[in-house]
Amino acid sequence: MKRLEVSVIIPVYNSAVSLGRAIDSALGQSHQSLEIIVINDGSTDNSAEVVAGYGDKVIYIEQENQGQAAARNAGLRISHGKYIAMLDADDYWLPGFLDKCVSFLEKNPEAVAVSTGQTIKRWGHKDIIKPAIIAGPDKPQEPFIIDDFFRFWAEYNHITTGSNVIRRDIIEKVGYQLPDLRTSQDLEYWGYLATFGEWGMIPEALFVSDGTAVAAHVGWRNKYKTRRSKCPNLEQWQRRIVPRLREEDWPSFDIVRARVAKNFAHSMVLGSNHSGALSITLKYGKKFPSDLISKVMVVGANLGIVGWKACCYLLCFREWLKGIFVAITPRN
Repeated sequence: MKRLEVSVIIPVYNSAVSLGRAIDSALGQSHQSLEIIVINDGSTDNSAEVVAGYGDKVIYIEQENQGQAAARNAGLRISHGKYIAMLDADDYWLPGFLDKCVSFLEKNPEAVAVSTGQTIKRWGHKDIIKPAIIAGPDKPQEPFIIDDFFRFWAEYNHITTGSNVIRRDIIEKVGYQLPDLRTSQDLEYWGYLATFGEWGMIPEALFVSDGTAVAAHVGWRNKYKTRRSKCPNLEQWQRRIVPRLREEDWPSFDIVRARVAKNFAHSMVLGSNHSGALSITLKYGKKFPSDLISKVMVVGANLGIVGWKACCYLLCFREWLKGIFVAITPRN
């Protein structure tokens, strides 16, 4: 078989309502040397029927529910592309995404991967353009190599699944995503890859993150229920990255790790692992981002068991209210 340029890997779990949009965004790219692989990770909805409608335009495989990392790895094992692009079933690309990413990697062989800007769709609120550096009047006009990945990541939180394209040869060198990480496995992978080489940045919002359709269909809390109940601890998450960090990487990595720690603690609270959330908050809370949820958890953790229980109740109640808000508020 002639080697394809790009393999597009799309895991899906009960996201039939948005899966067609993701596939169409890949098929609609002007870059035609590609294959699209959809991995059905144990869906109970009509995801299989959606894929069947595309015939031989899409390669389709099924597996029992094992999480996004395991699904992506299954796609990687059968893929043929020189470059790998991973796209979640509730997100999509704008025209030109693949062409511009592949062109950058062809021109910059030292880069292990490249990421583009993003548009984040929010329920009932104005869209966000990330990273902030591309949204201002002094935004870069041309793609560039990030000179310090961890500093840039800490400052701009610029990367997510779907916003990047990776060289296949580096993936085969470093290994696949960690299947035991049922959340933030993508963040672990970006940080791990960055210890092997440079990342590029294309300062255009060519990727759209939009989980609103799935949340409307299955409910806000149901959308995140499984990953919250199986949230790993931080030691699991960082085990491949930490041994490879340079001394100069640590200040920025600390900021990123605290951001992940806060999200893990919050997920554990909502997933009923209150003791695990307390352990993370006590260890990393002083470095949590300065936001309301962080402050509530840190205060609760410092007020003893009664204070922590009150904190958990408050955050769970807030999430319940958010679910009600999503249910009654029209999508943008």
